[in-house]
Amino acid sequence: MPRALAVLLVAASLCAQAQYAASAPVDPASEITDTFRNLWDRFRGRKPPAQIPAGDGANMARLVSWNVQTLGKKASKAKKDALRLGLGRALAGAGTMILAAQEIANDKGAETLSRQLPGEGRGWTMSFEDTSDAMNNAIFTGPGVRVDCSGNLNIEGVMHPPHMAHLTVGDADFTLLSVHLTYAKGDASASADELKLIMAWVRAQAAKPGADPDFVIAGDFNLATGRGKALSTRSGDRSWEPIEDALGPGFTALVDEPTSRHGRQDAANNYDHFLVSDRFLDEEVVVAGAVNEAEVVMAEREAGTRASDHFPIALTFRKSGAGPDGRAIALDGPSTCR
Repeated sequence: MPRALAVLLVAASLCAQAQYAASAPVDPASEITDTFRNLWDRFRGRKPPAQIPAGDGANMARLVSWNVQTLGKKASKAKKDALRLGLGRALAGAGTMILAAQEIANDKGAETLSRQLPGEGRGWTMSFEDTSDAMNNAIFTGPGVRVDCSGNLNIEGVMHPPHMAHLTVGDADFTLLSVHLTYAKGDASASADELKLIMAWVRAQAAKPGADPDFVIAGDFNLATGRGKALSTRSGDRSWEPIEDALGPGFTALVDEPTSRHGRQDAANNYDHFLVSDRFLDEEVVVAGAVNEAEVVMAEREAGTRASDHFPIALTFRKSGAGPDGRAIALDGPSTCR
């Protein structure tokens, strides 16, 4: 739908709300935000975002993954503002917060991103190792998350080293990888080959005696799920094999929505995912999906520039109590640290 028509419809909707305001008190800023979000979702054909179960927030934690598009020392104030506002919306309402980030160019970029986190990064831990690669990965953990160990994984044949951390969050613990697979001008086989190498490392760790079986691989894979491919502009690309073909058994790829953007706003291709091990999925995952586009677009409009050429994704998981499978969540130990 043409942008001008969308603006007219927003204006008409706001006028209708102004008429209603005479008979009922409203928060104008909140009303404008809700109107924009609802209209954006309607125009884009989006389903309402999955909701976190009410009344159980103390047992929940949220993991956000975002490719922040080659963030380095020359980031403009507008880009910093867009990231800060976008992260605020992606993490809003979460008690315990974790961010897996991709495409951080250098130490300065990592420091810049850390200051855009809620609370200007106070109380957060940054796990990052700079390399000669301009597309480094990182993990940021908020208060209430213990980092048992962390570091880059130098896996031969993988262009951008994954960043690994074993995290303890309440009664839950798991190994998290922040990953950005090679794009190789859209050559899906190159991305799939790297994923197979990463999964070989993961399976070797899971095979250790007494290993923690909980793994989450988060990031930009440049591969779609089977369902996500059908929703993408690359749906007709026969060589773009679904990520499940390279993932193998014991893991599930979450997030089917397109998240990689074409042009300034629209999400075009399903590149960003959480790959979760079966036990973590069965015991701890509550909901996962793309962060509502409208939330990020509103943040960008406030800042005056685009935050990234990707939209963030989010995963909510249980950190205590009984999981979806009915079993109590319990610690396994940091086997990947040994």
